[in-house]
Amino acid sequence: MYQKLFTPIKIRSMELKNRIVLPAMGTKFSGKTSYVTDQLIDYHVARVKGGTGLSIVEVCSVHSPSAPRGFLSISEDCYIPGMKRLTDAIHENGGKAGLQLWQGSICVGMDPTAQILVASDMPMRPGLTLPGITKEQIAEVVECYGKAAARAKEAGFDCVELHMAHNYLPHSFLSGGINHRTDEYGGSLENRSRFPLEVIRAVRANIPEDMPVFMRIDAHDDYLENGLTIEEVIEFCKMAKEAGVDVLDVSRGNVISAGNKFEVPPIDLPRGFNIDNAARIRKETGMLTIGVGRINTAAFAEEILEADKVDMVVMGRAQLADPDFVTKSKEGRLDEINYCVGCDQGCLDGFANTDCPHITCLRNPAVGREKECEILPAEKPETVLIAGGGIAGLEAAIVLKQRGHLPILCEATDRLGGQFLTAGEAPRKEEMKQAVIAMAHQAEKLGVKIRLNTPVTPELIKEIHPHTVINAIGAVPIIPNIPGADLPFVLNSHDVLDGTQTASGNVVVIGGGMVGMEVAEYLAEKGCKVTDLEMLKEFCADMGSARKTCVTESVYAMGITPVTEVTVTEIKDGMVIGTKDGETVTYPCDYAVMAVGSRSRDGSALEAASLEIGCGYFTVGDAGLARRALDAVREAFDVAITFDKPEVHKDAVKPKKIVFVTGATGKMGQETMKQLLARSSRFKVRILARASAKNKALLKKYMCPALEIVWGDMADYDTILKCVTGASYVLHIGAMVSPMADDYPEDTLKTNIGSTLNIIKAIKAQPDPDAVHFAYVATVAMTGQRLEPIQFGRVGDPINPSIFDYYGLSKVFSEWSVFDSGLKHWVSIRQTGQHPSAKEAGDLPIVTHQPPNNVLEWSTAIESGICMANLCEDWVPESFWRKAYNLSSGKDYRLTTWELMDINLGAFGMGLKDVQDARMMAKYNFHGHYYTDSDLLDDILHFRCIPADQYWGGVREEMRRMAANPLIRAGFPTAEQMFAHNKEVGSKRMGTYWMFENNEENWIKAFFGSREQQKEIKAFDDGYDLHHPSEEETYLDHGYDESKGLENLTLDDLKKAAEFRGGECLAEEVPDIYTPIKWKCADGHEFMMSVNAVLHGGHWCPECLKDSWKPGQIAKKSKFFNQVWEPIHDPGDDYEIPMEYSAYRIREELMEKLGLK
Repeated sequence: MYQKLFTPIKIRSMELKNRIVLPAMGTKFSGKTSYVTDQLIDYHVARVKGGTGLSIVEVCSVHSPSAPRGFLSISEDCYIPGMKRLTDAIHENGGKAGLQLWQGSICVGMDPTAQILVASDMPMRPGLTLPGITKEQIAEVVECYGKAAARAKEAGFDCVELHMAHNYLPHSFLSGGINHRTDEYGGSLENRSRFPLEVIRAVRANIPEDMPVFMRIDAHDDYLENGLTIEEVIEFCKMAKEAGVDVLDVSRGNVISAGNKFEVPPIDLPRGFNIDNAARIRKETGMLTIGVGRINTAAFAEEILEADKVDMVVMGRAQLADPDFVTKSKEGRLDEINYCVGCDQGCLDGFANTDCPHITCLRNPAVGREKECEILPAEKPETVLIAGGGIAGLEAAIVLKQRGHLPILCEATDRLGGQFLTAGEAPRKEEMKQAVIAMAHQAEKLGVKIRLNTPVTPELIKEIHPHTVINAIGAVPIIPNIPGADLPFVLNSHDVLDGTQTASGNVVVIGGGMVGMEVAEYLAEKGCKVTDLEMLKEFCADMGSARKTCVTESVYAMGITPVTEVTVTEIKDGMVIGTKDGETVTYPCDYAVMAVGSRSRDGSALEAASLEIGCGYFTVGDAGLARRALDAVREAFDVAITFDKPEVHKDAVKPKKIVFVTGATGKMGQETMKQLLARSSRFKVRILARASAKNKALLKKYMCPALEIVWGDMADYDTILKCVTGASYVLHIGAMVSPMADDYPEDTLKTNIGSTLNIIKAIKAQPDPDAVHFAYVATVAMTGQRLEPIQFGRVGDPINPSIFDYYGLSKVFSEWSVFDSGLKHWVSIRQTGQHPSAKEAGDLPIVTHQPPNNVLEWSTAIESGICMANLCEDWVPESFWRKAYNLSSGKDYRLTTWELMDINLGAFGMGLKDVQDARMMAKYNFHGHYYTDSDLLDDILHFRCIPADQYWGGVREEMRRMAANPLIRAGFPTAEQMFAHNKEVGSKRMGTYWMFENNEENWIKAFFGSREQQKEIKAFDDGYDLHHPSEEETYLDHGYDESKGLENLTLDDLKKAAEFRGGECLAEEVPDIYTPIKWKCADGHEFMMSVNAVLHGGHWCPECLKDSWKPGQIAKKSKFFNQVWEPIHDPGDDYEIPMEYSAYRIREELMEKLGLK
């Protein structure tokens, strides 16, 4: 069988056992580095064991300055050991290894630090032109190719392949559509071939004579004016042969036009679309040639080889879909093969998606997870009831049966295949239809018990009483709430594709995503005149690039009329009515077809029944959230290989805890959400976000069954109540922060305090408030400036928000509300500065508020997210709650303002002293300090995982790479420009320059003490002392015997503590430390506050923060507060500055409104 395909072939000294090549496909398996990983080795070994003749390792950079991270590199000797591990593994399993040498030109741009090299000047946008590579750089890159080839040989590779296609640097020289040089490297084909030929000769000169050289080349340029013709390619290949190339790997496509569809061709392109080009090139050059282009069956490959069109075939995605494809084909086990269907979802789209860690495959979810996803025999066969016979249900059933389990697959209809079968009815998607039919046959052959016309019900679950229930019941089409949507001539897309509903004449399809455009094509093929209406700015927005290109071309070729940015408002007899550009528009029709997406079927009854009898319960695919088939198959596969692990089953028999998260679109919120979603076996995540276009775009990548998004405003109580209801945990991370907090201080107070009070009230409204755990995120801004000698702080130190900091003020009153809420389970996490900072931080006036020697103990966003997620785990002790903690990444993250700035700018030869004027940086009144107690939080929640030297080293390396990129360096501002920019920023409202320019005396007092004190500040050049303050820990006196513990303090202890604060404890008894009691401050204000808030939280008289800031006056009356004031202020700093807005009054009004007083 397939004699030609399995005939060996010898190329120089390398003999291949068959004619099948695993090509160099981008995988991202090198992670964020450029080194070989175990993941990459496992991927190749699986396919070598599966029988491939030659494994060519993916695009590998030859030139360090232009090497993008996330791609392999062989540009330095340090990469050789990893490459040797890879080749050894390939050879040990009977394979041959090739390495593809690559310089990516514009395609390295996904890494902003990589140097972009182009053949000639290339305009990118107005004001930005990429300069063409210089002759000196050409010589440098040619030399790098030669050295890289030598390293490849040293690493044990059997051959090398030069990538000279797809807009990479050699191709950009070859193509007259890209190369506009006027020197000896441009113009004629001979000149345009000069650089690629120099590369070939350098490679040939640096490897043994018996080592083959392959060359990937485009057959011709598509959609590119003045691009390469096939005749030119043939002439170049003849020259390449003379220079030392042995084998041509004939591809097609480029990334700067619609030709991108040919690089990773989707199902829309016919199988073998490029073979005739390869055959012609082979015939006219006399060279060994590899055929490429959707060759996904052994029969088709054999047909091509038998016709003597090529010598070998690339079968890449065929081996992604099934790593044992080659062996199964050779042994005639064709019905066991998972065939590639050309969907591009996991390979091309996964590679292009920067949020996707690596490629995968719809047909094979184990891609990149070969070891962890090994299908192992079950220790004990278990009965598993699967509800739904679509692609997710079938995948689960097949894998379960392969493991030896006892799946029962129930399908409510009379056929298997679900929506995937329906999708296969669309034009050019027959292979998808055949794939799911083959899955059904495979399930039958394996002996899976299949029950058609059998919906799974709670009664059936209780009757069978399986070990586990898998809900794969899928989704149903959404019928939008549009007047007329229920008229008889309004159909839905699924029924149309299934053939159960028929349309004719003029048809309006409502929805221009993938389903909408495919049903439009389907109808156009049937002779309908089709108009497609899409609400977004583009149609096919949910498609990957290659499929989108193909479908778009087809849509216009078939005469379909797509209309974007139109909102359908009504359907009447004979027409669809909508609005576009603010005007009413009508579209006459005989039929309208709804294609606006799908919603999951309700599986709550199945879940309840499963949990009631102690069954494990899982939801997979569209039953959890309507998405792509890729997601459905992966989820089903993962459940099938893990459901019987004790730790997995333990979670599966319990209802998942709902965690409500505010602020999920911010850095800390996103990291928290990601951590919780990664634990979806235990948690469902509910987030509240404003329904802005920005938020919708950001959250799109997180959409999954474990995530529920509520669109709304946290200042609205009814919205908060909806979000809190049913939640086990509430993580209140959201707040109005700078710059919004600075621009809208009153809204900040109302939103930040109001949202906290809303949550407190909503928790109290729950049937069991004690079961709800509330984590409030406070801030280091509450404790204000702590310059040396008081640079160390801890929970319980005086609350001291900076003057004019309404954000900090809002957090003070919010945290006090949490402390004295009466809730049983609450915690306040006082967040410090979080890195990375917001990109716009350097453009805010508050950048001038930071003294050069200001201290801060930073936290990373990742570790902050882990901290918040960990506090939701069952192992958190009861003693954790009803306290405040300082959150940081540890003592090694302590930096001053000038040190952080030097990290950011050092690679560009600059530091803080070069870009700021020390005399115009605030003397005090910012916030920040080191912590003596932040380890306490990590001791409980165990979130620290990134060593500081690794983290800051990574930041430095990022900046070093950016500075090494000539394009970035050329566009990077000089010290003089940055100095001028910072002065301009500081002249905006709130900036220090603005204070003096506008005679804002109160602001000057707050940030400098007085004009005189500002004049005493030295310039950097005049001896300003930049230094790292001492790390010898110091502690403030809290005014009571801390060794006793709060619960053991007597009334006399409390009176002494109040006296230390300049006031009195008026309580006659103290029921507990959490119940507010009466106190009086030095100014005679009487107030109610818990012992916990006063002594553990550091809070004191709220009325002293009612109408003005007067910290200097408070310090004179309070020994406690004086500890954070006197050491860093002049004696005359006893001013009182009025507040424009009163946090105290706003809280009182909100408490009254919410009935919390």
